Amino acid sequence: MKIQTTLFATAMFALVIAMFAESAIAEPGKDSDLATGYVHAKQIDGVWWFINPDGQRFVSLGVNHIEPHLWLAPYNKEATLKRYGQDMVTEGARFNPEGTAVKRWIDRQIEICDDLHFNTFGKHTHESIDRALYEDRMYYIASLETAPLAGWRERKGQGPRPDVFSRDFEAFLDRRVHDVCAENKESRNLLGYLYTDVPSWIMGQKDQNDRDEQVMIYPWINAILPLGEWAPGKQRWVEHLSRRYDSPEAAAVVWGLPVSPAYGITWQDMARLQTWFEPADAKKATEDMIAFMYVICEKWYGMHHDAIRKYDPNHLILGDKNMVMWHYEWMIPAMKKYVDVVTIQAYGRWEQDGKSVAKLYEQLGKPIYNGDGSYSYVQPNQQEWGAKGWRTEARSFQEVASLYRETLEGMMATPYMIGWHHCGCLEQWDAAERGDSPMNENGFMDPFENYHTEWTDVIRDVNTNAARLHEAAE
Repeated sequence: MKIQTTLFATAMFALVIAMFAESAIAEPGKDSDLATGYVHAKQIDGVWWFINPDGQRFVSLGVNHIEPHLWLAPYNKEATLKRYGQDMVTEGARFNPEGTAVKRWIDRQIEICDDLHFNTFGKHTHESIDRALYEDRMYYIASLETAPLAGWRERKGQGPRPDVFSRDFEAFLDRRVHDVCAENKESRNLLGYLYTDVPSWIMGQKDQNDRDEQVMIYPWINAILPLGEWAPGKQRWVEHLSRRYDSPEAAAVVWGLPVSPAYGITWQDMARLQTWFEPADAKKATEDMIAFMYVICEKWYGMHHDAIRKYDPNHLILGDKNMVMWHYEWMIPAMKKYVDVVTIQAYGRWEQDGKSVAKLYEQLGKPIYNGDGSYSYVQPNQQEWGAKGWRTEARSFQEVASLYRETLEGMMATPYMIGWHHCGCLEQWDAAERGDSPMNENGFMDPFENYHTEWTDVIRDVNTNAARLHEAAE
């Protein structure tokens, strides 16, 4: 009996110690009931959060464009190699992802992020960098890039747009998603899967003006219409029209297609035609195209969702990184069904972008983060290409810092905004290799990793307080 009493007392003492230890190490905002082993998103007391694998609430503050060519430009390559090691490049002067220097380089970028209270490596972290160098220490995203939909990719000669209704593309997408999920599905720090970078849903205004085109402005439809009658996309387009018109002749009149006086025209005839680009009734043709964009988006977002969920049932689906003003009516139903967290790109003042974000949240009811945005002060060595974020016309780093504070504090006071990935970390000059844009990358460090302290002091301060500010969001 004495032994049993002693054992019971010992067990109770151990339990008390364990409970005390658990409460002693508990972090503010941490809830073990929210722990799932992977990053997810949840609304708590009216405020949306990312939740880490252990149940800790956080907002994602990231840096974009950790890309070797920015450190290996003509003006800073020598300094970079001296700092990190000559094996950061091969004997052929190409970036070497397998050397010891790249590890030192990534370690330093993580140190900088820790110092400034960034917690995420965002979009355009270069694919050649071994993810093992950072995945256990930083949150990150996995990019699928299943199709070259962005205008910047088209300018680089990439394409064409896929026929999303074809089995070939579906098989390709399935393989790509399988491979990316296989690499990331066990990760504790993966924020989620991103599809494509700023897809061009409508032809840009400059292209419209240059081509004198105000009707056929939907690039995806323009890619499907020239396909042959055997193409699934072309068949789906003709089927779409057959549901909207009483006869093929009625559709042909709207689209300005030739109709034989002797034989008329059939839907099969129309499937063979490539001459769709001068519709006779612009208003009705536009209505046809907008209605078909709903069909394309349903297919695009649905295919990605189903493939991701087949290979990774746990992590977040972030969808495309769309410009905040490019969320068109035909995208909303599919996004609402198939996307977990909405990724935007926005470079405006928060007082303006915040209105667009509010409308988007009203339509979707999903948490939102800005996956790409910044403000810049154009430097003397950026006169040819400028710098991303130049439109606010800031005249000093103090002004840029003020805009940074204004925007992040505005976001954190908004209950459905759960992060900001800053467009750039290292300032790029005109002589460097171009990346996704002809414009120079923005940076709170100069090309030699010296802080622009007028700005970084503010970044450190506001980033440190971001989660606390968000907790008070209304």
